[in-house]
Amino acid sequence: MVSRELLALISSGVQAWNEWRDKNPEINPDLSHIELSTILDGINFSYANLKGVKIYEAELRNANFYNADLSGVDFSIADLSGANLSHANLSDGLFLASVEFSGANLTGANLARADLGVCVIYHGLFFRASLSGVNLSHANLHHASLRFADLNDANLHGANLSGADLCAADLKGANLFGADLSYADLRGADFRNANLTHANLSHAKLFGSPDFEKLGIYDLSYLNDRSVNFSKANLNGTCLHPTGLEFILPIAVN
Repeated sequence: MVSRELLALISSGVQAWNEWRDKNPEINPDLSHIELSTILDGINFSYANLKGVKIYEAELRNANFYNADLSGVDFSIADLSGANLSHANLSDGLFLASVEFSGANLTGANLARADLGVCVIYHGLFFRASLSGVNLSHANLHHASLRFADLNDANLHGANLSGADLCAADLKGANLFGADLSYADLRGADFRNANLTHANLSHAKLFGSPDFEKLGIYDLSYLNDRSVNFSKANLNGTCLHPTGLEFILPIAVN
């Protein structure tokens, strides 16, 4: 059970809480299963146990969640823009109703099986983040950095990944049906068994060249022995031409 003293400190405001954290760096507060629904911009929850917390309409801009346990948290309508969530455990989290993650740092965070559908995460930093099995359908990941991220079996149906950095990302078995990957950096990414049906890859960077014009659009064998692995990926109806012309592939790439 969360102590009354900790709840009283949070109720006293961000400044009082952060001052207490600064004076007691050895304490990792247990705030599991509480409810937060207030303005807590800039609060220091690093190393805190926030497992199962319900965060409803809370404003947590630029909050510090470094290495915190946020597994199973309900982030309904929360604003986490600019928050530091690096190395935090967000597995099985629920991020519904357009949670705002713009500019958040999720480097090394664990988001396995989290539900991030329809979230706004443009310019988010997901370097080496674990996103296996995550739901990012229709999420806005415009210009997000997903370099070396694990997106195994992730649901990115209709997601906006335009301009995103997916260098060396693991997208094996991912669902990218109708996703926008235009201008994305896909060098070294692994798309084996991924579904790219009707995805937009126009102007995407595959191996040094910013477009597909020089590649020979119908020669996909060139892709597999280079930087990007499309082995057994389904590219049916995928747009690969910088002018927007559709490239129709009747069967999956082998």
